[in-house]
Amino acid sequence: MHHPEPVDGRALGPRKEKRVRRIIYCSQASFDMSPDELVALLELWRRNNSRDGLSGMLLYCSQSFLQVLDGEPTKIDETYDRIRADDRHMNLRLLLDAEVAEPLFPDWTMGFDHVDDEELGEQLEGFTPATTYPLVNPDLITNAGVAQTLLGLYAKNAIR
Repeated sequence: MHHPEPVDGRALGPRKEKRVRRIIYCSQASFDMSPDELVALLELWRRNNSRDGLSGMLLYCSQSFLQVLDGEPTKIDETYDRIRADDRHMNLRLLLDAEVAEPLFPDWTMGFDHVDDEELGEQLEGFTPATTYPLVNPDLITNAGVAQTLLGLYAKNAIR
């Protein structure tokens, strides 16, 4: 008895979905980075993310980072291990570590926005310019939902 082959050449049977893992973390920069330092780091991080098949978005404000990364679970682990070992980060706080259906920013190796105090004050309830390291402040970034919303708002204007 002849069994027809699928037209596209794939074997018949259950399809294995690609797993996407998302982490969102915040951290305090160990020193205030100049725009040139941020651009150099951003270029390095984009190359690494492109190599590893990761996508995401990074915010930097007043010596603090907020980042979402999506990708294959093993590559996320490797990247977060590098971040944990990087002495440019202090007070690292993992806000979310979850499997998701699809990446939040699938077309970006690393969206980026360097946010000033006034701009952040418009988007983040409770922020004042006197707030130190706002993106790592647990009174402002209370949970992953707040972080993801904030990243999404800035994604509209981000440098891709």
